[in-house]
Amino acid sequence: MMKHLTTLLALICVQVLTSLGLISLAPLHAQERVIRVGIVAPDEGSLGILGTQLRAGFLIYEQQFINDNLRFDVVEETETCEANGGADTAYALEEAHVDLVVGFLCVESLVSAMPILAQNNIPVLNINIRSDIVRDEAARLSWPLFSLAPRASDQAKFASKYVIKNWGDKSVALIEDGTISNREMIDAVRLQLEDGGFQPIVLDNFRPGQARQFGIVRRMGKSNISHVFVGASRSDTAIIARDAASIGLKFEFAGGDTLRAADDDLTLPNGTIAIMPNVTIEGENAKLVREQFDLAGIFPDRLPVLGYAMAEIVTKLAEVDPDDISKAMIVTGFDTVIGNVTFDQYGERNQDVFQAMVWQDGRFISKENIK
Repeated sequence: MMKHLTTLLALICVQVLTSLGLISLAPLHAQERVIRVGIVAPDEGSLGILGTQLRAGFLIYEQQFINDNLRFDVVEETETCEANGGADTAYALEEAHVDLVVGFLCVESLVSAMPILAQNNIPVLNINIRSDIVRDEAARLSWPLFSLAPRASDQAKFASKYVIKNWGDKSVALIEDGTISNREMIDAVRLQLEDGGFQPIVLDNFRPGQARQFGIVRRMGKSNISHVFVGASRSDTAIIARDAASIGLKFEFAGGDTLRAADDDLTLPNGTIAIMPNVTIEGENAKLVREQFDLAGIFPDRLPVLGYAMAEIVTKLAEVDPDDISKAMIVTGFDTVIGNVTFDQYGERNQDVFQAMVWQDGRFISKENIK
């Protein structure tokens, strides 16, 4: 079903962009190099929508050049996210003679695919896997894994620096909802804070998904907490803020990526800080790119924008025409819709992508943009 939707999206993009003169129907120009790229992402289940968004961004870029010197062709493989599913996908990509793979949204499939792809020196450009363990293993085994996604530890480092710089003289609580990912995030922030000589007043947890959160609110109130770094969902954070306000307590909140989600019944209070990767359309072609997303009816959220940036990277690789794409990924600079992208010898992106975003009047904006 998702593949049919993806094809329909491609046709809509072509029709709309062609009618407005944004793609050419001229004969195909001579090409110095065409990169054969495999796109691997789920097309069903809970991650199916993310796979569709990734492909959508790639397609929006692709349709501009579909009949005018397109520098890559695409092989699509469905990601099953099963422990050994990545191995089957890797063999299929090998048989398809791909030069480069983009995608792999699941740790299980990525880990089982990488040994096979590495044997054939087929690099993988990934946007989703933050696990320090996986990234360290990739470096140790010399896997050609290149990551647009930051490491999990990078978020904790940035968050601790933010807390020390901005809340260093405040009474701070670190709280989390008991889930594995949020508990690990808060523990990592705590350790980074301790390394920086800062000790939170309160370390606590609460049960997520409750209609009221007065227990954690009152415990923080008794400790005279003023600032809270929370590892929890957007909904639970909003409930804590509401319940605190209802008994005359006002906390300033900060958290991680989980705060970037749709509002439920409650919205976040203005001033809430989210430490998250900055994935925004920028550069001299930003206006044109936004128009392309608008015309395709795709909101320029994180996954579609990263998909677009991946297509730009593939195109640049075709232009430099390398004998060894893995080496070219390290020595080449890529000007993309998300800014300059370069990779170190271990496939880690050199640029720091985290920043503090503040919730103001219904959206997260960079703190630098606050008037």
